Amino acid sequence: MARTWRYRWWVPPLAVVAAVLVVILVQLVMGTAAVILALASGVESTEDSVFGAPLPDLVFQLVVIATMAPIVVFIAWLVQRRPVGTLFSVTGRLRVRWLLCCGLVAVPAMAVSLGVLYAITLATSPGTPFFAPYAGGPDFALTVVVLLLLVPFQASAEEIALRGFLMQSVGSVGAGPQERRGASAVSRFLRTPLPAVVISGCVFTLLHDYFGWGLLDVAVFGMAMAWLTWYTGGLEAAIGLHVVHNMAAFVISAYEGTLDQAATGGGSWQGVISTTAEVAFYIAVVVWLAKRMGIDRTVPADDHPAAAGPGLPAPQGPWPPAPSAQPAPGTAPQAPHPPAPGGRRPAGPRLPAPGPTQHWSSPGGDGTYR
Repeated sequence: MARTWRYRWWVPPLAVVAAVLVVILVQLVMGTAAVILALASGVESTEDSVFGAPLPDLVFQLVVIATMAPIVVFIAWLVQRRPVGTLFSVTGRLRVRWLLCCGLVAVPAMAVSLGVLYAITLATSPGTPFFAPYAGGPDFALTVVVLLLLVPFQASAEEIALRGFLMQSVGSVGAGPQERRGASAVSRFLRTPLPAVVISGCVFTLLHDYFGWGLLDVAVFGMAMAWLTWYTGGLEAAIGLHVVHNMAAFVISAYEGTLDQAATGGGSWQGVISTTAEVAFYIAVVVWLAKRMGIDRTVPADDHPAAAGPGLPAPQGPWPPAPSAQPAPGTAPQAPHPPAPGGRRPAGPRLPAPGPTQHWSSPGGDGTYR
């Protein structure tokens, strides 16, 4: 999706560096403003708390993370010079109906995760309460409302930045089959989804303030969502599970009164197993649904972002065109396929689309935030 007709080898690294610098700058400005606001309100900020209370600290953290989305959208438009909708899916837009379907599937997937975690707790630590006693206090209802409003933006921003912008930037590297050096082993490897999945998953993991089992927990989730993004041709599946998972984990932490501890810890092996069960169930159902609903996984050749530029005709057939599909010298190019009834293009070969974050664990529930 990022390999448009304007593509040059230096564009992906330039775009990534520009995005990282802008994200850091924005976070520094917002952090400084928050400290000044806290001081003006008579609150002395500490290393662990800006506003001296869990709820305003959480609001600030979620808003800061959410700013990554408009930043990478702007960089994709400014540096890569491509339609911003291509960050979301192979159709050039966010597929809302598919997103809602994935969100519904995420609910039983989250139930599977909690069920597996409960079973392990019961087997390894009988008599231990699954959740800590209620300690949400009078602000619990307000906290839930804040989470409902902000978590979707926080989780979506992480997906847009890491499973959209970063994965596509990595996936755009590597010469095409018809380009110079395109037949080399390196180019063939770079055209696979593996580099983009691994790199985005590793970055997603390392951006979490966790260690030990906690990092492995995040890695399992990140790699699974990266693969699912490539397989389904869009961010909707990853956003659906990310939002539901974080909502459940945040609410559990608010119920237990542990929001102030929501950025530290080492996780647990029980949490890794429950997360693995969660993503395995979710992937199985989403893959089945994608096939059943006919979800677009690749870009039609005539709609590919690399297919046309100013004054350049759009190539017909598979992208890149195979040598046999090239028109003979002196002959006119083949006319575009007429649209099928209803405005849809006829079926044909499609191009495989190549494909900061916080992580918390609440004591007692072992929930993780991504």
